[in-house]
Amino acid sequence: MKDSISSAIIDSMSDGLFVLDFQGYFTHINRAALKLLGLSREEISANTYMQLFMGDPENDAFNDILFDGIQNGETRLYREVPFKNMEGDYLDLAVTTSFLRKESGQKGQTGIVVVFKDITESKALERARHRIINHLSHELRTPLSIISASLKAVESTRKEKALERIKRNLKRLQEIQIEVEDIMEKRETGQNRSYLPWLEQTLDFIELLAEEEPAHKEAFNALRQRMNVFFLADTNEAREVNISNLLRTVADRAERSSSHRDVILSTAIEEDVFMRTVPDALEKAAFGLIKNAIENTPDGGDVTVSLRRAQNSVIIEVKDTGVGITPESRKQIFGGFYYAQDTNLYSTRKPFDFGAGGKGLDLLRIKIFGEIYNFRVDHETTRCRFIPRESDPCPGSISACAHIHNKQQCAKTGGSVFRLIFSALSL
Repeated sequence: MKDSISSAIIDSMSDGLFVLDFQGYFTHINRAALKLLGLSREEISANTYMQLFMGDPENDAFNDILFDGIQNGETRLYREVPFKNMEGDYLDLAVTTSFLRKESGQKGQTGIVVVFKDITESKALERARHRIINHLSHELRTPLSIISASLKAVESTRKEKALERIKRNLKRLQEIQIEVEDIMEKRETGQNRSYLPWLEQTLDFIELLAEEEPAHKEAFNALRQRMNVFFLADTNEAREVNISNLLRTVADRAERSSSHRDVILSTAIEEDVFMRTVPDALEKAAFGLIKNAIENTPDGGDVTVSLRRAQNSVIIEVKDTGVGITPESRKQIFGGFYYAQDTNLYSTRKPFDFGAGGKGLDLLRIKIFGEIYNFRVDHETTRCRFIPRESDPCPGSISACAHIHNKQQCAKTGGSVFRLIFSALSL
């Protein structure tokens, strides 16, 4: 009776638990452990732990803990290790080991007890928080530099422009302070973040440099003008536009620019849709989405540009059969200077090359355009299950992939959809 009660308690645990004898056979395992390891009871009854997991180098850290116990008689109070289960999922586990003693009156040990907890989500949050805090730390430097330099200008000349810069950047520092407090309290942040202050403070900084360095004023003004052209458009140019024709033109230009790639770019635009907008901004936004899609789609894949009405809105959609975005990168891709692939894999390639990546500015520009010209940016993405981590490389061609055999199979493993959504106010 006592054994059955103990087994019921162990089986109800949320943490995984299993016991191995010193030959590597499972003598006990609970439901949570089966789920985390991706195993069935039939598999553990027919195989040793070594037969199931020893062949995968991804599990070396976990296996070392077991060997320390079985071979060296050493246990671990707590250790965090990566683990790849039988279903191919990558987990972060917190592991504790101890020895199972023989019954009272008998000497020695009968096996090793392994208790482990899935900390994948908390580790991902920790990495995201670390990235965001690093970003905020970096972002603080620019407004502080502007304020410091502007104060010197105020002391000597009492310039109104310098005073206005100080006010704007002090406000930005207050906003950053609130963001940092949110992060430290573990609240969700960044969903509705405005990027216009970032753009304004950068333009302020360039203007300040032009004032302080007359010899380089022409170069700084050219840089400021270039940023204005890249990130902004004249709202006075808003007019009634046939966006169906505009999208066809943009898609044709993208197709010509990516002619060196084996990616099929198609359009699904069945009717003419007219909307009041700034054509220059819409062209840049649509072209940026198509370029981003092609650069993230391996050769042999597809990118589709579509246009449709939905209730009181118009939706421009760019869908790809590419590699998709990892969960921890999805909330940061609109921040600019952020690579959704591992930094070690990134290299600057030609535009439209697979994995070209640029500097992460296309999506940032689209986000800023959305704030200025009143459209919403939405996206859905599924990371290719064969390369779940940012450090996992895609060969860049379906024909070179060891996991699939054709484009239909590739399309089922991952991909992204980005949408520009215009409300009824624009129609």
